[in-house]
Amino acid sequence: MKPTKLFLTLLSICFTFLLLSCSNDDNGSEIEDEIEDVDDVGDDDDGNDDDGEEITVGTLVTLSPSNNEKPVSKTPTIAWEEYDGEQTVTYSVFLGTSEDGLTEFASGLDMPAFDIEETDALELNTDYYWQVIAVENGTTLAESEIQVFTTEAIFATLITEDAAYGSRKAAGVEVFDDKIWVIGGRDETDTPLPDIWSSVDGENWTFEGNLSFGAIYGHELIAFNGKLWIYGGIYEGIVSNKIFSSEDGITWVEETETTPFTQYQSSRFTALGDQIFRIAGYRGDVEELSPERNVYSSTDGLNWVLETENHGFESKYGFQIESLNDILYCFEPNPDSDIESISTRTSTDGANWSAPVVSGIRERGINSVRTVVLDNAIILMTTPIDGPNSYSTFYISPNGEDWELATTIDSFPIRAIFFTLVNLNGDLFAIGGTQRSNFSSTDNSVWKLN
Repeated sequence: MKPTKLFLTLLSICFTFLLLSCSNDDNGSEIEDEIEDVDDVGDDDDGNDDDGEEITVGTLVTLSPSNNEKPVSKTPTIAWEEYDGEQTVTYSVFLGTSEDGLTEFASGLDMPAFDIEETDALELNTDYYWQVIAVENGTTLAESEIQVFTTEAIFATLITEDAAYGSRKAAGVEVFDDKIWVIGGRDETDTPLPDIWSSVDGENWTFEGNLSFGAIYGHELIAFNGKLWIYGGIYEGIVSNKIFSSEDGITWVEETETTPFTQYQSSRFTALGDQIFRIAGYRGDVEELSPERNVYSSTDGLNWVLETENHGFESKYGFQIESLNDILYCFEPNPDSDIESISTRTSTDGANWSAPVVSGIRERGINSVRTVVLDNAIILMTTPIDGPNSYSTFYISPNGEDWELATTIDSFPIRAIFFTLVNLNGDLFAIGGTQRSNFSSTDNSVWKLN
């Protein structure tokens, strides 16, 4: 074959291959374009609906609880306004203890309200954040703003009306070594008692034996410096100034030291830092400026220093004493039974007290008030606004001046005069059988307050 003819043949073959390649590329591009068109159908990643219109999430209006509301029941009703859609709208409720920690609590709700039942009861004294979302066919139509509320701090429950320590009055009650201790007192026949009882939960009580030195009642039982201490009371038929101490609550020793004061009811003691204070105590003196008003302090529980001969309160001992954040607090019901108010005074040394700050909280006499510290706040138990006097309600304050209701329940059938409030590792209890008065009935019921 001649060279010219061979060259033309090869050129023809190359041109043919080139045409076939271009034809295949065109067909492939068309197929890919069709696939892309299918993928774009119904694609809402750009915030558009099936018709290409942008989806706008509406605002859902909440009704209750209101934002920052407190106290709120531990079993609240969550409510919001109904949201209209073209088809069936359902709702989801999100709940959590932080704004960025919301989790779905309920879903598929067809009504604009949701009741939290007792089986799912919320924690007491806790901030809860919540939000509601309206959904239609799996698409979010509207959502509420994130709201917050605080649950009630107190919800009293009777855990036993017949505690094993037996019905009594004038007993000493204190928390020590992760237990509640009930020591001494008098029974229904006014017989003095020497027994020692302890409990880790307020319901189940263990008999720990009897006091080695015998029966006592109307005494002060207080924990200080790693020991339990007993001051005052009626011992061997007389008002005592003996000091007894125990390192375990069971084995007691009589100290050689004695107190420069005596009292056998309405003792007002508290520990603050490395000191223990005796603010007041009843011993039957008639004089207004009696030793019942003397304030003493001690750094070892044995040797006492007179801080002042007169604490300066209106009543001698008709008040409650608490210590919180290195401050002593005095809560004094108005001695005038016609005036329903409580005054708060503070001190850092037990001798010098601030002017009273009056709160318009209802009370009914000096025995209608009890207090206890919980989570850097003070819980105050007193008669409810609408009574009756045999019932109680609860308030809470971070500073003893600004009080808010601590519960959503109007009143509980607990009468403050018969109980002492204690805090056992964050659990509050009202312990019956502690009132000294001869006019009081004996009691051995126990309430858990939170």
